[in-house]
Amino acid sequence: MIIIINGSLGVGKSSVAEELHWKFEKSVNLDGDSIGDVHPFEIYDEARLDHLYRTLALLIDFHQQNGYESFVINYVFESPDSLQALIDLLRPLDPSIHTYWLTCDEEEQARRIHGRKRQALDWELRRFVELQRIQAKAAQQGFIGKEVNTTNATSPEVAEQIWKDIFAL
Repeated sequence: MIIIINGSLGVGKSSVAEELHWKFEKSVNLDGDSIGDVHPFEIYDEARLDHLYRTLALLIDFHQQNGYESFVINYVFESPDSLQALIDLLRPLDPSIHTYWLTCDEEEQARRIHGRKRQALDWELRRFVELQRIQAKAAQQGFIGKEVNTTNATSPEVAEQIWKDIFAL
């Protein structure tokens, strides 16, 4: 099984992915930002995105060969086509792919970003608002994940909500 967690900065992607990862008996947590942290980094470089997606597929294939069956990926997908490109690469490895788009109230998201206390605070505050708009528009154009609002929920609560959605009978 592959679970993809999509969303803007500060929405809880990494925290929720970590919580989901620990719910499985044997799983791998793959952070797209870390895996795709290449230099030079161009934010809208299609070759970089293709490299990231192929790397994720290679990592999943490698881990599967070593007995891992469950994977949680978190990354920011700005368009249905971008998300679909990754899904198309992963589907031959595992047809059970579940995709969620985390959203959050803008005020709460800003509070979370402030709490990170990073040097790029101003950039992150501008970027999350930009990403919220981009993803809201993308969601109207196609599938970027099943929406889960994280505003009034902890990461364990959101992970449990997703877990129940996946394993609903």
